[in-house]
Parts: sequence; structure tokens; C-alpha cells
Amino acid sequence: MNFKYLLPLVCIFFFQVNVKAQAKVLGECSLQFEVSQQKNNEWVPFGQKKVWVKGSQCKTSLITPLLTQTLIFNTQESLAIVLKLMGDGKFLQEIPYPPTGLPTLVSMKEMPTDSALFILGYPCKKMQLTWSDGVLYEILYTSEVIPSVNTFELAFKEVPGLVLSYTIINKDGLFIKYTASQIDLSPITLNQFMINKLEYQIL
Repeated sequence: MNFKYLLPLVCIFFFQVNVKAQAKVLGECSLQFEVSQQKNNEWVPFGQKKVWVKGSQCKTSLITPLLTQTLIFNTQESLAIVLKLMGDGKFLQEIPYPPTGLPTLVSMKEMPTDSALFILGYPCKKMQLTWSDGVLYEILYTSEVIPSVNTFELAFKEVPGLVLSYTIINKDGLFIKYTASQIDLSPITLNQFMINKLEYQIL
């Protein structure tokens, strides 16, 4: 090998290592998102979404006035559990995870911003994801931290950081926005992911 090319290659290698080292991996964290829906050009509160990540485990709960739906999965396992609370009804279903027949990612591109964007003190970058079923995701994420499970939305698999805000726009023009209002880096107990199946009707 010609040694005049060695130094630039070494510099590039250490630059890449340094960039990765700057992003802190969160092995445990919990998030709360405020959910709103756009109606008549106004954002109307719709509910909350809570996310818990511990190692390879993840739990999400979407809480609305009519329904609470929880997804619990482990990235090292092929099945997930869905819990639904509707009035006095409590239902449990096991599903393959990730599900089959998902839409494919058509494009993923960074979007320029006019000013610095911060959510919960984290600087954010803007990205747009376009899917084969016509759904569009507009997201804000920070590259300063990366959760050990970033697929609390499957769409975030390729995003290089923690998503702190996202708007889902379907092909019919329905806008749903999720904005992080809390982040907690405290340890999470294992019972957060445990379920007493006797309390639920199995679907």
C-alpha cells in the first residue's frame, strides 16, 4: 500500500469512531408524548403516548378517552403482546412482530430548517420519511442520544437518533402529531413489562 494514502484513511476512521462515540446510547429511558390531531387548521389534543425502553424490551401505551392500547415487545423475540382497554373490557392478543406485509420505505431525507430546533433541551434535526402506502412522516430527532430500542414506531428503524416529535400524514390528509413532553433516564423495573394474563380476555 502507498503510505501517502494511509494517513487520510486513518483520519477518516477515527473521525467516524468519534462521531459514533458522541451519541450516548440509552439502555433505559421513558418518554411521554402529547398527541394532537389537526382539525380546521388547529391542533386539537387527542391523548398521550408513553414509551418505556429497557435493554431489548420496549413498551408503548397510547391513551385516549375511548381506548388505551399497549404494545409490549422484545427485539430478540418474534412475538409481541397487544393489550386493549375499552371501558370495562380488557383484551390481550399475541401478534408476530414485526408484522408481515408492512409498507416499504420509499425515501428518507434530511430537511433544512430556518433556525435551531430544540425539544426538552436536545438539539434536533428534521427528517422526512415517505412510504409506499402514501403515508408521510415528518420527524424531529436528536443525534445526541440513541435508545437501545428506537423502533417504538417501526418507521424509526433507520433514524440515527431519538425521535422527539413526529407528524404522521396519511394519503387522505389526516395529520396526527406526537410531541415529547417528558424524558426520564431513571432505571425501569422489570415488572413494567410483566402481564397477568388472567386479567384479560385472550383474542
